[in-house]
Amino acid sequence: MKKVIVTGGSGGAGSAVIGHLLKHGYECINLDMKPPVEARCRFIQADMSNYQSVLAAMEGCDAVVHFAGNPSPDADHIEGADRFDNNTVACFNAFNAAMANGIKRVVWASSETIFGFPFVANQPLEVPAYEDTPRSPQTAYAISKAATEDIAKMMADLYGMVFVGLRLSNVLYDDPDHPQNFQSIPGYWQDINARRFNTWGYVHSEDCAEAVRLSLEANLSGANIYTIAAPDTIMNIPTREIVATVWPDLKIRNGLSGRDAFLNSDKASIELGWTAKHTWASVLGRDPDTGELQ
Repeated sequence: MKKVIVTGGSGGAGSAVIGHLLKHGYECINLDMKPPVEARCRFIQADMSNYQSVLAAMEGCDAVVHFAGNPSPDADHIEGADRFDNNTVACFNAFNAAMANGIKRVVWASSETIFGFPFVANQPLEVPAYEDTPRSPQTAYAISKAATEDIAKMMADLYGMVFVGLRLSNVLYDDPDHPQNFQSIPGYWQDINARRFNTWGYVHSEDCAEAVRLSLEANLSGANIYTIAAPDTIMNIPTREIVATVWPDLKIRNGLSGRDAFLNSDKASIELGWTAKHTWASVLGRDPDTGELQ
């Protein structure tokens, strides 16, 4: 399984995936509407809604990593219709083209939003959230992710393929110029509600990329779902203090000591051998409990 096509490979997370796979001896193809900032592998320009183009691009590949899609939140029903149409069709086309090309493994980006994000008028059903926590999508984007998890299960059963959906937390980058950067984190500490929308979660882009590679290599069958998140929150206060302040009646399933994350990634650790190697404290050189520079 050495030739991998990465859809959305020109985006931030997709680019990180390509860089990581290349370092580990994989041959990659980047399938995207936009050319990459840095050309590191073969690039095929295509719209994921054009099934024939996607089908042709995957010929001869051993596996598919599907990261293409519009990640922007949908603010109203007009944007919601566009988001669901774009992302669901893109995902189905990736899955279906893989099947038609005889490709047996697909790794794709699901989302933490399935658990009920953004938490504005609602709160989590329980914390920490595990893969078996009931899904509670609140937006068209999240509904599209739930739908494609179901599609993956049906296609795995129908065609004997292996699907690995990664419920990625908010992917952050160690680049001050990137809109989703680690350097902004200390600014969030002044307002405990600033990042409540995704329960103060995150994951480093490189950890995201490693999760993809391990998903390609793991001994799996059928459709699989894993939560991929850093082990802690981006706050410099205990997690139970956050709960007591923001959602005092929230059901705590177990754990949540210290600064534990609201998303649990134990399943990925057990079945994929994945653990996050980066935290905001290690990236920024700060004390994880106080946030002070070390």
